[in-house]
Amino acid sequence: MRRAAVLVSVLVALGGGIDACATAPDGPAQLAVQQNDRVLTLFSLDQLLSLPQVDVETPHSGGAQVQQGPTVRSVLDATGVTSVDRVRAEGRDPAQTLGANELTDAIILNVTKRNTLKLTGTGLPRDRWVRDVTKLVVNP
Repeated sequence: MRRAAVLVSVLVALGGGIDACATAPDGPAQLAVQQNDRVLTLFSLDQLLSLPQVDVETPHSGGAQVQQGPTVRSVLDATGVTSVDRVRAEGRDPAQTLGANELTDAIILNVTKRNTLKLTGTGLPRDRWVRDVTKLVVNP
């Protein structure tokens, strides 16, 4: 436990803690899946792309009408999380919390042209989309 506290202190001193680990300034996005203030898995972009990719229609998008990426559920499954009541997606936009019933095959993490992640989906209103997602927090 002391070692973890020292590591967090060092990360904060270097400029940002967990969030600093989640996005490399010169490289593709990474995604931290966290529960109880503990990072369970840190996914690279390649690891996320190796998960099954789903196409979802987003007719309310100002850009692509079909977007692709892994479902949020598949990311959580790959982490080994078994009991999910809700998940909070954190990124550049205000964080959004999804209930377990919302984690359908139509809710994905789209890989953008900038190699960042966007929470989006067919049934998710545009004002709930989150750009530049860096963290999924399980049961916040």
